[in-house]
Amino acid sequence: MSAGMRLLARSIVMIVMLTPLLAAGQATERSRTQGLKETDRFVKAGGTMTQAVSEANNQVKSTLDAYNALVTQPSKNMKGDYKKILKASDSMNEKVTQARQKIEEMQGAGGTYFAGRATTLKEIQDPKLQLQAQQRMEASQKELGAVLQQLREADKALEPFRKQLADQISYLGSDLTPSATASLKPNADKLNHQGAEVFANADKAIARANAYFQGLKAES
Repeated sequence: MSAGMRLLARSIVMIVMLTPLLAAGQATERSRTQGLKETDRFVKAGGTMTQAVSEANNQVKSTLDAYNALVTQPSKNMKGDYKKILKASDSMNEKVTQARQKIEEMQGAGGTYFAGRATTLKEIQDPKLQLQAQQRMEASQKELGAVLQQLREADKALEPFRKQLADQISYLGSDLTPSATASLKPNADKLNHQGAEVFANADKAIARANAYFQGLKAES
């Protein structure tokens, strides 16, 4: 075998021997940042959820505003205003359904996130430090449960309000006249009072969720 061939053979052997070591090094590097990646995905999912809930809450407010525009003040275009209510109501129902789905999806995302976090903290060698990390994780997990529960309660409180609003919209659909809108004013007052409480509950739940996920972000 020529000197050139021997040199080529040794080079191939070295590459073959080094490849597993390089791969192992890359795998180690990925594992070091895996927790950061999982946190980023979890925070992003949380942001998507809170945005969906916020959009749903705002759409419910818009639907009530459209209803008020027809019932609590004289309308020069009752048919046009009623069509606006129907359009707003359809959008409200769609966004509320989407928000509810995102809340339930967050439960699964939380399970994935905390499972990864639990795996990472097992690498801590110091028992006291590992216990501290475990306690912080459990506190965060408990807070997520409380956040989701508050969002579900806000959604539950919304349902009676939505039914009342839908009933009054149907009432107008069966009798779209000035006297009919005038007859609904006492009901509209109750509905607006109920809506104020519903919106306040939703706003508090959204603020708590935003604060929770903001607290998980690492400063860049």
